[in-house]
Amino acid sequence: MKNLALISILLATIPTLTTPFKMGNCDTSCPTNGTLPDSALSPSLIIPISAQQPTRAFGNTTLAKVTPSDFCTIFNLEIPPSAINKTCLLAFLFPTHEQTTAFYSFAGPGDFVFNGYAYGAGANPGTTYETQPASGPSPPAAKLVPGNAYVLNVGSCGVQPGQTEAVTVSGALCSNDTYFEFEQTREKGCPIGFYVAIS
Repeated sequence: MKNLALISILLATIPTLTTPFKMGNCDTSCPTNGTLPDSALSPSLIIPISAQQPTRAFGNTTLAKVTPSDFCTIFNLEIPPSAINKTCLLAFLFPTHEQTTAFYSFAGPGDFVFNGYAYGAGANPGTTYETQPASGPSPPAAKLVPGNAYVLNVGSCGVQPGQTEAVTVSGALCSNDTYFEFEQTREKGCPIGFYVAIS
């Protein structure tokens, strides 16, 4: 598979972002299909960056922050060598406040963009707005609102034969019209945030 196959896991999209998917036995208290198998991958790093504070490093956190035309948050996901010849499903799970005790604050119409980075070019704890990873392909803008589980992409995991280390796929969640802070977690009721399921 070409190198772009793996980055497309994070950065590509499919025509309907609300396409149903199956990630384990769905709990009726969660959004439809909004549960996870134990093996689902969570982000390895979550790094806020700010256009208005372009040289400031905010470091790794579990609290993602997006504000209109200022804060974005970078998510790194590590795809293991064992994913060779397997399918990766990238999802964003977004329960309501009644479905999770995890902190989140959301205000606005929910229009987001995903700024993609080059294959293998993830962020690190010192990454700033000015030192973002090299650019890669980005999908169209997406609308994300509470009470839904979104499939962002399904495709080959893109692991190459002979690969012995995990490969980083990475991208930044940004918005021009929506304020969104959330705790990436699967431990407080229904899971919230970005996840990859491998099958």
